[in-house]
Amino acid sequence: MSTDKAATDIAYYAIHPGLGVARVGNSRDEYYIGPEVTNPAQSGAFKDDQGAIKRQAARFRIYGYNKDGNAIREITADDPDTTIEWTVEIANKKAGWYEFVEALDLPGGPRADRRNANIPNQDRYKLDICPKPQTVSGKNAPPAPFDDGKFMGQTVYLGELRTDEKGRLLFLGGYGESHSAYADNPPASFGNNNGWCDDMSDGSVSAKVTIGGKELTVDPAWVVTAPPNYGTTLIGVKTMLDVMT
Repeated sequence: MSTDKAATDIAYYAIHPGLGVARVGNSRDEYYIGPEVTNPAQSGAFKDDQGAIKRQAARFRIYGYNKDGNAIREITADDPDTTIEWTVEIANKKAGWYEFVEALDLPGGPRADRRNANIPNQDRYKLDICPKPQTVSGKNAPPAPFDDGKFMGQTVYLGELRTDEKGRLLFLGGYGESHSAYADNPPASFGNNNGWCDDMSDGSVSAKVTIGGKELTVDPAWVVTAPPNYGTTLIGVKTMLDVMT
């Protein structure tokens, strides 16, 4: 095999980006696709005609890579004899985790207690919002909602899946809502409020790709839901890549 041919041969397939970021918003009908390149152009208005904040969708694609990790080409539903089936599993388990003090991997951090410590162990599963995984395929697939997860017995919507005109995955998070499962339970601060939940989430993204009747192995990805980006034209002093590396 020549060096040139090795450089153009697909050695493996993977979902891109490896970590996609969606953002909540209270617009029921409108959304925009999050930035996919460095310093992207403004993607239209941040709010809809009623003044509600649009949700930011995280878009996922599938690429074939050579042995050196360079992208050779994108795989889409437009390709001949190709089908792509996306599956996403998300959850919101914050209410059953530790109180927010600071990142748990920082040295010398203060002790953090469990949230909702009054809930006995046998009932703590009720604090975890775990909807069933959703699957979409094809082009322009209609919404597949994550709407059967529950917090203390109350249903909480965490978002939905769609596809675009080429069969790429679109993940939309929740509407930026939080509430208490109990009456007369006002929040005491911006976080760590017992009996409260929100509609943030994160989870895994996988894809089943079939080309010419042959199913391919595709490296999975992850999606996280974040608050709105209120300063859409501002660039952070420290990026998420800086924090993670």
